[in-house]
Amino acid sequence: MTGAPNADDQEFDEALDDSFEERADHVEETVIKSGTATGDQFDEIVRVLCARGLVLLVGPRGCGKTHLMRYAWLECVDHKDRPFSVYTSLNRYLSLEPLSRARTDANGLFHSWVLARILQGAQETFRRVGGPADYDIGVEFGVGSEQLDNLVKALERNFQLDADDEMLHRKLSVEAVKRVLADLAARSGRTRTVLLLDDAALTLSPAFMTEFLDILRVIKSPEIAPKCSVYPGTTVFGTRFHADHEGRTVSAWAAIDNPGYGAMMQTIAERRYPEGLSGITPEASTLLQYAAFGIPRAYLTLLRSVQAAKPTKSSLASTVTKVIRSHRENRIREFRSLGEKVVELKTLIRVGESFFDGVVLAMTRRNEELKGKKEKATVLGIEADDFDPLSSRMVDLLAEAGLLHKEEAVSHGPERQYRRFTPHLAALIAARAFSPGDRGTSLGNIVEFISRPNEKHPVRRKFTTVFANQGMKESLKLDLPPCQACGEPRSNEKQKFCQNCGTKLVDELIYNRIMAMQINGVPGLTPFLISKMESASIRTVGALRALQDPGSALRKIPAIAQARSDRILTKVEEYVDEMMS
Repeated sequence: MTGAPNADDQEFDEALDDSFEERADHVEETVIKSGTATGDQFDEIVRVLCARGLVLLVGPRGCGKTHLMRYAWLECVDHKDRPFSVYTSLNRYLSLEPLSRARTDANGLFHSWVLARILQGAQETFRRVGGPADYDIGVEFGVGSEQLDNLVKALERNFQLDADDEMLHRKLSVEAVKRVLADLAARSGRTRTVLLLDDAALTLSPAFMTEFLDILRVIKSPEIAPKCSVYPGTTVFGTRFHADHEGRTVSAWAAIDNPGYGAMMQTIAERRYPEGLSGITPEASTLLQYAAFGIPRAYLTLLRSVQAAKPTKSSLASTVTKVIRSHRENRIREFRSLGEKVVELKTLIRVGESFFDGVVLAMTRRNEELKGKKEKATVLGIEADDFDPLSSRMVDLLAEAGLLHKEEAVSHGPERQYRRFTPHLAALIAARAFSPGDRGTSLGNIVEFISRPNEKHPVRRKFTTVFANQGMKESLKLDLPPCQACGEPRSNEKQKFCQNCGTKLVDELIYNRIMAMQINGVPGLTPFLISKMESASIRTVGALRALQDPGSALRKIPAIAQARSDRILTKVEEYVDEMMS
């Protein structure tokens, strides 16, 4: 490999130079304000986020939870009649997991981290609404002006806490934070406070989730209203937190059969990525909206992929279908990544993929039967009694990945209740479920088929007959991490020592698994750049993040200058944030 960049590298540079950003947590505030498609559902969610009471905002990745929270925060900042609003993200919670090996008070440190993040957000809001620029919350706890930021950084990087960090950790409490929030709200002329806690699912750390819910219970009051974004079904609330009683649950996942769905998606594209609609026919745009399956970020990604292919008028249809097939594969890949992060879920993920393939196959066969009619089939119904805790967990994981939309259960008779599921439309489109018998690719015909009303009853199946591979249901189980010394599988979850080598067994840290992932798995890095980093012994994500000054270390590598160094670090951090959330 030579030191000169190749053509792939040039494409990498051009892609990263593109100023368009899909993820709402990285989008500029001006884009959040001007690029938002408002409407009945959106307006109602924003209203609830600014109102009193605890709210759980539910939806899979990319459905708009972060965008909604940031928009609500900016609305409160800009309007004095709104509450004092604090926005913070908890997406780096898993970086604190290694503390459980080093400290006996790991949960207490996580508790302090959450409170410190809230105070950081409060400081920013207070500055934005006209509070004194030199006001520092840290002073309220008897520490220096930078100590709050220092504590957060130390905890997220697993640095050893110094004496000032330890002192602030001991002084942080929910009651103290409540007093500070009340003081800042009063100083700002606001009568109450709203806490917008983004990425609060914490699904990869049940112990942290339990601690977080304890914070919610105590901090919630008539004057302080927490709002938390969580995932559908997989967020474990434990035995001491009853979501239905503590507050209300609101879905952020847009329904594709909503009459205003197409108009909402179109408006998002026109405001966020108008060039993406250039050269795209109405049929192609509509099909991409369906393939996005209610996820605005996915629609923008699909438009970008089509534009990147530079299709001609004659090749547009084949390009669109190819992009949709690729999108389907990416969604499956994201689902599989859950098994890479959490070893106990590996079998559930593997069996879940077979279940999902079976659902798609059932819908495809039913639509073949409906070809000559004016209806379509997209909903599968399975008797609720067919599910046990493991199969329910499997379905919840599919919902978290956005592959299955769980509909409301329906009853057929006094003793039969069906759970209903709609599979990702990109998978149905890729399987030609809406173009049965067609030899070519007519986007208009596919859109017409999808636009048909659903048949009255769902396609009914027994749980055991859905799987693409028969017998998969019997293999459902939670996996156990192997011996860390010899790799021997554990025989049961209560096992303390390896039956092969006698080593004392320890629970595997998910954080360590993510840090051990190969650098060549980071999306967007070309083989040239990967080889350059590997030549400098940077072969894993953790090896790069462990460097005291990663940017300087990268710039010492031939052909990696400032711009590329910054872009590589951005890609790696985005990858880590995605894997940890």
